[in-house]
Amino acid sequence: MADDETGDDAGLRGRDWQIGTYEWRPAEGRFAWSPELLRIYGLETAPSTAQGLSAFVHPEDRARVEAERSAALGPGVGRYSHTFRIVRPDGTVRVILDRGSIVRDPSGTARVVHGVTIDVTDEARLNDTAERRRLASEERHRTLFDAIDEGFCILEVRFDAPDGRTDYRVVEANPAFYERTGFLQAILGRWLREAAPALEEHWYEVYGRVAETREAVRFEQQSELLGRWFDVYAFPIDEPRHRHVAVLFNDISERKRHEERAQLLMHEVSHRSKNMMGLVQAIARQTARSGADDFADRFGQRLQALAAGQDLLVQNAWSTVPLADLIRSQLGHFSDLFGVRIETAGPPVSLRPDAAQAIGMAFHELATNAAKYGALSNEGGRILVGWSVERGTAPEDRFLLSWRRAAGCRARQPRLRHAGDDRAGRGEHRRRGVRRLRSGRARMAAVLPCRPGPRLIRAFRSRMEGA
Repeated sequence: MADDETGDDAGLRGRDWQIGTYEWRPAEGRFAWSPELLRIYGLETAPSTAQGLSAFVHPEDRARVEAERSAALGPGVGRYSHTFRIVRPDGTVRVILDRGSIVRDPSGTARVVHGVTIDVTDEARLNDTAERRRLASEERHRTLFDAIDEGFCILEVRFDAPDGRTDYRVVEANPAFYERTGFLQAILGRWLREAAPALEEHWYEVYGRVAETREAVRFEQQSELLGRWFDVYAFPIDEPRHRHVAVLFNDISERKRHEERAQLLMHEVSHRSKNMMGLVQAIARQTARSGADDFADRFGQRLQALAAGQDLLVQNAWSTVPLADLIRSQLGHFSDLFGVRIETAGPPVSLRPDAAQAIGMAFHELATNAAKYGALSNEGGRILVGWSVERGTAPEDRFLLSWRRAAGCRARQPRLRHAGDDRAGRGEHRRRGVRRLRSGRARMAAVLPCRPGPRLIRAFRSRMEGA
């Protein structure tokens, strides 16, 4: 039949050398190798002992192979299989799969071993390449998993917690998960009902619903326990029986704070705009009530003074305004006279926005009158502006402010009058402390509480605008 071999048979026979057989009798120390096995090892004759065979095993695999061979010869073992590398005499390294069955005598001693050796070098190389690719792919994914800025975790949800409620635990998480939530790594693998008993119920409801319905969901939610806001995308992964939910999220607490501040700012802008409109209307009414022919000029000057005060408030973020800065802004058109004919003296004092507006308008009116009728209407007059704080002399600290003419003739100074002519208005002024406002031929002085209320400030402003 050998003469009748087909081409296919001849091809198979050409590959027969990749599979070899052997018979090993341990008690006698004899080996019988097939020619194909000799070719796999690159030998002409078979080694006569097990030690001789071990000499061809790769040094890195030798101890393992000898241990596995000894274990196979032990009692109760009928078959064995292992893979290892050999080094041929020419230095070539091959990978072989060695399988055998053991025939034992009645006492259980291994009498003869029938083995098959297969050269799997090509398969091993392919597997090694595939394994390296797999490991490289896993490493890339792990690197991305650990490097992404968003928090990511995989949850396992259960609906049969001891108390009957939905519960979940984190089974995998990237570093950003712990950074974004503030959880410690000890939370990994623990059921949250026990590990974080104060965690809000809505987290269990959302993740339980995703695990049950297999529908992804995106939402924004605050956690009072963690003190943060989160933008969350939760979606099911793996087989439904595992009830795994993947969660990708960002900490949006800072954005929420910005949104809240923006909302507050919009309310504040609306509130201040209404107040400003009311103040402009009051200035217009007061200017018109004076009956002067130069209404447009006086009204424009007062608006400019108001605008200067607003600039100061904006520069100071609408918190407080230093009184010294306020005086200089309202007397800006006399800047060359500061230190020469206009002197200021007083401790560092800051005014709240409403007080700064009222006192700023008062200084504008006083400066206008001084330029028209008083100390600044000639070449020799001087103005002294002073302020102080009296502490402990009344139920609350008092702020004293004075405007004095030190020199210069007084031409004609209008009287200080109320913003309104009704008795109720004058009575309110007296009750709220504006009765402490005094004026005379050479001096204006005001005494106010250090924390005046809005009504007192409005009353002060109304009386000063009448000057």
